[in-house]
Amino acid sequence: MAIREKLKLGDVLIKAGAITEKQLMEALSEQKKTGIQLGKILLQKRYLTEDELLESLSKQLGVPIVDLQDVNAGQDALSKVKENVARRHKVLPIAIKNGRLQLAMANPLNLFAIDQVTIQAGMEVDVMITSEADIDKGIQEYYGVAASIQAAVKSLGLADMRREQAKAAVKAGPTTLPGQDAEAPVARLVEVIIRQALDDNASDIHIEPGENALRIRYRIDGVLFEATNPPKSVESALISRVKVMANMDIAETRAPQDGGFSMKVGGKEIEMRVSACPTIWGENVVLRILDRSKLLLQLDDLGLVNRGREKFQAMLKNPFGVILVTGPTGSGKTTTLYAALTQLNKPNVNIKTIEDPVEYRLDGIRQTQVNPKANITFATGLRSLMRQDPDIMMVGEIRDQETSEIAIQAALTGHLVFSTLHTNDAPGALSRLGDLGIEPFLLASSLTGVLAQRLVRKICKHCKESYEVSPEDLPRLNLDAPPEKPLILYRGQGCRACRKSGYSGRIGIFEVLQVTDAMRELILEKAPPMKIREKAIETQQMETLRDDGLSKVLSGITTLEELDRVTFID
Repeated sequence: MAIREKLKLGDVLIKAGAITEKQLMEALSEQKKTGIQLGKILLQKRYLTEDELLESLSKQLGVPIVDLQDVNAGQDALSKVKENVARRHKVLPIAIKNGRLQLAMANPLNLFAIDQVTIQAGMEVDVMITSEADIDKGIQEYYGVAASIQAAVKSLGLADMRREQAKAAVKAGPTTLPGQDAEAPVARLVEVIIRQALDDNASDIHIEPGENALRIRYRIDGVLFEATNPPKSVESALISRVKVMANMDIAETRAPQDGGFSMKVGGKEIEMRVSACPTIWGENVVLRILDRSKLLLQLDDLGLVNRGREKFQAMLKNPFGVILVTGPTGSGKTTTLYAALTQLNKPNVNIKTIEDPVEYRLDGIRQTQVNPKANITFATGLRSLMRQDPDIMMVGEIRDQETSEIAIQAALTGHLVFSTLHTNDAPGALSRLGDLGIEPFLLASSLTGVLAQRLVRKICKHCKESYEVSPEDLPRLNLDAPPEKPLILYRGQGCRACRKSGYSGRIGIFEVLQVTDAMRELILEKAPPMKIREKAIETQQMETLRDDGLSKVLSGITTLEELDRVTFID
């Protein structure tokens, strides 16, 4: 159905009884100030839900609602509308029926978009309505990596791919996305792989060679998802292109290499760390995405709440001492340290760091990169920083006795020192430092506290549903007493917005141990971690990782299954 009468969204919603005149006036006033679309403002103000918005438009305009999760867009329809037009107007062609193009739209009142698609497709359009989030996901799915790979393979034969490999070394630049040769199929392929990873909020891109094919996967919210499996013929050109962009030697395929490059996407500067490692089927390449705009620099944004937040904030007020953040690789330790340093960063404070690598550049903080070739290690770098008149220092990781001794000495001479350790919980950090050779009296005098953390995935807000907890699952919740009535928890059904996983985004769970007089006595006694843990729970009401996670389960933030994935049952 084509919409020819020019209508205004506010008028349509008032006529449908979805909003009031007063709500419309308030939203229009805000739109005038901010320039944000009216529909988004109405949703942000919760004057109506997205379902109510879609139903009102559908009823008043006579336009059917389409659920894109139940639709497989046909290639014949997709070929009628170019990707840039689909992205610009938030539309997705899904089928051709009776000589007419079936078009899903986020805004069916956009007559200009309908006209543009009609002209480009060369046929009349039947409009359907769906959410903007579903349109975006559909565009990524149908115009994304898989489609671009098909186009690249179609445009290039194997011989052409080999020529692309040679051309990449000459024409690609190490610091930007493909420039001079940006229209070459392999250059376009690399660009689409990176851009889709950014759209999907991926932290890493894996390019993995197999015996007969290539596999591309994205790590999203800590879990790997398969994006596509391009043919083996694109492998050499694709990997060579990435290696040249990362300023790596494309002729060297038998030894591991590290490199990196930066690029601008949507006005933002994105940094990429690249690692190449030989395997029996070819070079495996992993790209780590560092997007500063997504770095959480406020402790409140990390999920640190209640007593844990109060205790950590109290630790930050100490003028000297060692504060440790512990957890496995990828648990968000660096983000927490950066958030703490950002809070402490004042004009009258000198903050120095030694990191491997410097993941994000922080304004007003002097950061040093570990460089073994220049004899800059954590230990030598930390020793050098102490001669730079610092107030606060951060060392990326305590790995050995020398680094730990220097950090302790710095704390004892009036500095506040932050660092990380790989331990399973907060009490375990104390025994780990003892294993590194730190004397108990030095540890008791210098250590301020330990924060242990993990990251758990959050329930997708688009497909969140409630359910009644079964009697079998109640013991896992560690409740003080059986609930008097059925207990309700939440989970994600799985939708297009969350790639059918039921989760979107991550949040931290924390365990904060303050070194009090009671803790110092145990340290001097060389007490085992379990005794320290029990004393911390008894004397300072320490919430364990599991406790903090359970509170987030009961609050509907994450699921019991996700918590079981990252913690032990106490």
